[in-house]
Amino acid sequence: MQLKTGFLFFNYCLTAMGLLCLSFSHVFSPWLGVLLGSALLTCLVLEIKNVLPLKPHLKVLTSSGSLLALPLLYFGFDLPLLDLLVWVLIFLLFSRLIFKTELNDYLFGYVLNLICLLLGAMVAHDLIFALLFLSFYLVLCGGLIHYHLMAEQTGNHSPPEVFKQYEGKEYLRGRLFGFSVVLMLLTLAVTTLIFAGFPRLGMGIFPSESKSPVTGFSEAVRLGDIGTIKENTAVVMRVEFSQKGEPYRPETPVYWRGVVLDHFNGSSWFSTDRQKRKFVNHPGTGVQLFTQEPESSPIRQDIYMDGFDSNVIFTPAIPRFIDGDFRHLQVNTDFALKTLDRNARLNTVTLISDPIAPPQYRTQDKLDMKSEKRRKKFLQLPAMSSEITRLAERLTQSTEETTASNILNYLISNFDYTLELEKEPGHTTLDHFLFTRKKGHCEYFASSMVVLLRLAGIPARLVNGFLGVEWNDWGQYMVIRQQHAHSWVEAYFPEKGWVRYDPTPSDPAFFENELHDPLSRALDLMRLNWQRYIVRYSMKDQILFFTGLKSTGEETLESIQELATMDREEVKIFISDNFKRFLLFIAFGVALIFVWRNHSHWHFFDSPPLPGLDLPENAEKIGRPRNPQTTALDPQGIP
Repeated sequence: MQLKTGFLFFNYCLTAMGLLCLSFSHVFSPWLGVLLGSALLTCLVLEIKNVLPLKPHLKVLTSSGSLLALPLLYFGFDLPLLDLLVWVLIFLLFSRLIFKTELNDYLFGYVLNLICLLLGAMVAHDLIFALLFLSFYLVLCGGLIHYHLMAEQTGNHSPPEVFKQYEGKEYLRGRLFGFSVVLMLLTLAVTTLIFAGFPRLGMGIFPSESKSPVTGFSEAVRLGDIGTIKENTAVVMRVEFSQKGEPYRPETPVYWRGVVLDHFNGSSWFSTDRQKRKFVNHPGTGVQLFTQEPESSPIRQDIYMDGFDSNVIFTPAIPRFIDGDFRHLQVNTDFALKTLDRNARLNTVTLISDPIAPPQYRTQDKLDMKSEKRRKKFLQLPAMSSEITRLAERLTQSTEETTASNILNYLISNFDYTLELEKEPGHTTLDHFLFTRKKGHCEYFASSMVVLLRLAGIPARLVNGFLGVEWNDWGQYMVIRQQHAHSWVEAYFPEKGWVRYDPTPSDPAFFENELHDPLSRALDLMRLNWQRYIVRYSMKDQILFFTGLKSTGEETLESIQELATMDREEVKIFISDNFKRFLLFIAFGVALIFVWRNHSHWHFFDSPPLPGLDLPENAEKIGRPRNPQTTALDPQGIP
């Protein structure tokens, strides 16, 4: 590849990546993104043909002071900061492609692209950004190398009419790229060590914008809101389970409780629980909610949230211990948990609870329901139609548990599941669901069962959360998506406490995104590790990292000391047990020896050489003396 061709290639690749980073902000549409990409390609063609860059008549087009327009526009016109920043960056990127006063202006373009990368890091946390970051890093290194070589040829202060007419024929050898890649990887390794060791704050320095509670997981939920969440396949959280320090796989499905709703007005559900306890959490220390039973084997759940803006903490059982990247925790008497931190997104949560025992569990063994006021709270109903009242009377049996089972079987056996519901008024009521449409999604089934139980005199409440059914075998963790949002029922029996019932027929959406193929499982595992070790990397992770390095070093030292005292047979056994490590160590040593012995013979350019390398004093240094009969600029002067 010729020097100038490579220089332009890296320069425009870097700009394309900068625009891609800006696209993560969703400020401009995909069609506008295509238009910007076409404009970038046009600029590349014009620069290859030496039409661009142009020398500007107005210095403001290439002046670094043009960045001062950003605060003036923001404070003067009250524009959205993200939109303003994206469009100012786009303007500066293209103005720098079209107008330049000297070769050094390419460096300012690199800085602009780096700002685009940082902006992308603020709004994109997915694995795709990791791949883009690595590509950006490699292209930036290649661009800086080519810029330095171009500056040697034309001078870094040369005007456009000089460097765009440069017609040098230097061809860069593959050795240059190989050597450069090695240096890039070494610097990336050093950067990784800096990342691992630089002090970090678990709560974050720049908190995210506060968001209103997600529809379906607030203290006021309209009948049918859960259905809007179920139309989205995005991942909500990934959960790793362990018991006694070993990976643990719970029996599915796992019900993740979110909000508990007790008051129904005929079209919406509300939470009227005002008795709330508040706790202050110190991340890394946690909050002990209940005393752990000595004979139990608790289950630990490490939850990694993935872009789901809600302050609700979803739990598969009532946790005895909780920790996470939050400061303030609220727990009400229905054992619904949420954080009270403002301007902070919930990222990681650790729960320790009793073993999860499907299909039913007691959400609270001892709850004082003798209070008439509390009992009426879970029997409250608005004026119901005579049809629903007669249906409840028909389903009522001799005992409360038999009545609950009868209502459950009636709803599962006589109704169908669907998300395609009419939006017209009158078609979203329970009467229309029970006696006309006879199909709906989980919220209609659960609401109907709560109403029928209360008409039968059985305290009941509605629970909104998620149903965990998807398991990644490769990473041994559970994947929970928005489409796994679910509603179910908890009914109270004096002998058993609160018992869970799920009256919804099988939902096919729960199994549509099972990670069957190896590629899907591998990609999702990479996303988990990206979120866990990069996006949510904390001071606690740093301590574990360096503790692990210390343990590994001590184990290696002990192995070397043991090796010195072994006889021949023991050495053979030791080498066979660690054959792969020895092979890797030997390969690394051979590579170092090869680099050291051959580094002085590496030449990165094909002929003709760069001006200056063929001067007599430089030629003598590399062992290739010049012919005294030739001039300094004659490439044939070096034999």
